[in-house]
Parts: sequence; C-alpha cells; structure tokens
Amino acid sequence: MSNFNSPLRFGVRFGLLALAAIVVLSSMMVAQTTISTGSIVGTVTDPSGAVVNGAKVVITNKGTNQTIATTTTSSGTYASGALIPGEYLVRVEGAGFTTAEVSVVVQVNTTVHQRETRRWAELTSG
Repeated sequence: MSNFNSPLRFGVRFGLLALAAIVVLSSMMVAQTTISTGSIVGTVTDPSGAVVNGAKVVITNKGTNQTIATTTTSSGTYASGALIPGEYLVRVEGAGFTTAEVSVVVQVNTTVHQRETRRWAELTSG
C-alpha cells in the first residue's frame, strides 16, 4: 500500500498545481494586453495606383509624442503593431514624392485600415 500523504507526493502535486496556475494567469495577462490596444495598417500607392516600396511611415501618438517608424514593404503595405488607444498622426515620406500626413483615431481592439494613401503619395515636380 503506497503512502499518498508522503512529503514527496505532496511536493509534486503542489508543483504541478503551481505550474498550471502560472500558465493560466500568463495567458489571461496576454489576452488583457491584446484587448487593450489597437493598430494601424495601410498601403501606400502613387496617383496611378502603383504601390510605393520603401516609403518611410512615422506614426506619432499626439498625446504622448511617442513615435513608431516603419517602412513599406514591396507590396506597399505597413503595420504599426500594437498601439494604445488615442489620436495618432501618420506621416508618409518617400523619395520623389511629397510628404503627407493624416490624423487617425485608434480604439481598443480595432485595426484602422488606411485606404486613402493614394492621395498621400503625389509626385513632386522638378
């Protein structure tokens, strides 16, 4: 007959219970973080509709002045990653194009899709 109340068995059961609690609490914290943010994604195109590769995109939180800088991909897309809710200024710059800015409001658990980027990237003269 085995002894179910031995200190070793108690330690193993306690260890497994503690590990399970850590896993559950960690997943709850990740879910909380994901839900309390939003993001901005977009595509930069020129007036003809062609995508603009390598355009610099700077996203600035108007309340905190924190900035995130990224570059458009070969398909002209960019993504901000997780952002705290608030008002942002999205600035797009590219060689041979005028710089453009647009205000965007990010809300909790929402992705803002910038579809107006075609007007941002107008060819400069000269």
